Amino acid sequence: MSLKYLISSFFTLFVLMNCSSVLAEQNLNSSSDTKSSQDLVSKLSNELHRLHEEERFDGTIIITSGTKELFRHSYGFSDKTTRLENTSEVVTDIGSISKTFTAAAILKLVSEDKLELETTIADIFPDSPIDKKELTIRSLLSHSSGLDNFHNETDFDPMSKDEAINKIFSLRLLGEQSQTIAYSNAAYTLLAAIVEEVAQTSFQTYVYENLLNPLKLNDTGFYGDDHIRDSIFAKGYGGRDSGKTTFEKGLTWALVGQGGMVSSANDLSIWFSAILDGKLFPDSQDNLMLQKANAQWFLGNIRHFSSWGTLSYYAGGSTDFGYTALVQYLPDFEVSIVILLNSYIDEYGNASHQKLSKEHIFPILLE
Repeated sequence: MSLKYLISSFFTLFVLMNCSSVLAEQNLNSSSDTKSSQDLVSKLSNELHRLHEEERFDGTIIITSGTKELFRHSYGFSDKTTRLENTSEVVTDIGSISKTFTAAAILKLVSEDKLELETTIADIFPDSPIDKKELTIRSLLSHSSGLDNFHNETDFDPMSKDEAINKIFSLRLLGEQSQTIAYSNAAYTLLAAIVEEVAQTSFQTYVYENLLNPLKLNDTGFYGDDHIRDSIFAKGYGGRDSGKTTFEKGLTWALVGQGGMVSSANDLSIWFSAILDGKLFPDSQDNLMLQKANAQWFLGNIRHFSSWGTLSYYAGGSTDFGYTALVQYLPDFEVSIVILLNSYIDEYGNASHQKLSKEHIFPILLE
């Protein structure tokens, strides 16, 4: 049996065994294929149940194939004190998946010829330091500018935009542009500032008007936004300030552009589908979000790599407050996975989304 067929059968049976979650069905070709897939599903289902029972994660998982939703299941509680259960509508912190919205904002301006990928920092900020002047939009998007990772001490430092820009401009360069791939949160805060300079509006307003509102992502926004009701925001468990939310901490330019956004599993699934479909920018013939920038990154802050012998597109986010998030696409199988968690333990920590996939799902799937 081919791996591709086995994975297809696996997902079908997984949803069929969770009939309350089923939104799609598929016939299997033989009893032997069915038995093999059932064995696989049983092992994985038992493993996920065991992990949840051991309180290693709470949250929501959504699996889709093309336009078909294959699986949707929520685990545990969004509030353990009130015993409010998690659902796919509950809002949680998405960590660095926020960067995909920043990238999309920049690339929309590119698609409208208001920016170019080779536009330099000097074009936007003429008074920038000499060693930063030639850094391009392309290199900032693809973590190849050479900028160091952080311009802040914590995500919640009181910081204005001007203070953030000055701190970023004072960072040392880790290497030559396009020759060094080094993850940079600071680069994405600078990109958010560039959006404001070019669009002549606030970064948040631009994201709402051009990305969130057109897709009706009503449960997606920024820390402190009025329309995100506290009652539907999951509390984080694990890490620091367990039982509280990051949403209530507010957003400053210590975090703008690189994080500080929240979403539901429903919205995140819609957002990731829009990225994959290439329909974010109607004025562009190319899917700029999935345009390869270097050996590790697409322009849309999505990593591309091979894992367990298959190609994977991936964006992840994590915090020190119990929240982790993952969107992943397996192009060989046309399967998308959304994982949005609000609870982890020390063993997994803020890599829970990765551990869940890499150490528990894939070994069973490919055994």
